[in-house]
Amino acid sequence: MADMSKLHHSIKSKTASLKEAAEFFNKCPDVKKLERVAVMREVAQDIVRLLGELETGLKNGGAGQP
Repeated sequence: MADMSKLHHSIKSKTASLKEAAEFFNKCPDVKKLERVAVMREVAQDIVRLLGELETGLKNGGAGQP
């Protein structure tokens, strides 16, 4: 398992990327929107996976704040 601070950093980074992609979605040409959705879905799945790792770490006695 990755250390808690690395997990926290990765979650923050991925959520910022997802937010940025969502903000620019409507500016994206229509022909690229399906591709953009696929990328956003992949990032969201990474976030869910990382949150699961963070939760597991906390349940197993992870130290301090993430």
